[in-house]
Amino acid sequence: MLTIALEKASFHAFHGYYPEETIIGNEFILDISVRIPGTVPVDDLSETVNYQGIYEIAKAVMAIPKPLLEEVVYAITDALKSRYPNITHSHVTLRKMNPPMGAPIRNSMVSLEKDY
Repeated sequence: MLTIALEKASFHAFHGYYPEETIIGNEFILDISVRIPGTVPVDDLSETVNYQGIYEIAKAVMAIPKPLLEEVVYAITDALKSRYPNITHSHVTLRKMNPPMGAPIRNSMVSLEKDY
């Protein structure tokens, strides 16, 4: 298996269950990794997953506010598989920095791992 990943991509977005989160927004950190069959060396971009394409998917999904972070990670995995059908596994982790909980918490986190 060959793994292609983006780590700690940072976005200011408006995901959240509470109304103020959709107005103020928050900082989010996103980790995405995908696996494709990798039994032979890759020497052409068309034979792999372009990590710029992964970022474009992440940016597009992060721009659409959702009440639950679970919705966001599912939308990212669906878009990844749609654009890159050769993906056999994906792992998406989304962290909301300083969630508005009235307590000193660095981040909340939702992670989705899928085999295709």
